[in-house]
Amino acid sequence: MPNNFKKTLNLRNTAQRREVDRVYSEDKNNIQKIDRPKQKQMNESLLKRGVWILLVIVLVFIYFFWFRPDGGGDKLSAKNWYAATLANEEIFYGQINNLKADPVVISNVYYNYDQTETGSGNLRLVKRGKETYGPNGTMNIVRSQILYMEQLKENSKVLEAIFTYEQ
Repeated sequence: MPNNFKKTLNLRNTAQRREVDRVYSEDKNNIQKIDRPKQKQMNESLLKRGVWILLVIVLVFIYFFWFRPDGGGDKLSAKNWYAATLANEEIFYGQINNLKADPVVISNVYYNYDQTETGSGNLRLVKRGKETYGPNGTMNIVRSQILYMEQLKENSKVLEAIFTYEQ
């Protein structure tokens, strides 16, 4: 056993307690105190400002990527405009963002006023959503009902007619 081994004391024994009191009363100056580490004080107003700024950033992010309507800034651009021909030979024109989706979602939908007159030189389009039953202007079409989809060129007559109507 090491030489500096101390025996466990029974403090209920008055003789042993007096011995402990004597040791600590003589060496009061030698006892070292451990100071509690200083904690940095947070500036509460700075913290509140930071939380508010973070909240505003999150709300702006949610608005632009969650609640913004389909076609938010792309309504008048020639981006993603397609002609979708269905199995019943109806043709719908609109913007398709995801070609691999099922059902295919077409927004800003237009269709020919008279689908039977395909040979006439006049192009008469109707914007979906103006009907009496009040659809919202988008269509979800089951992929099996679509024969084919063609991307429209920027200078197509259909897009020119749509852009003229939109302005």
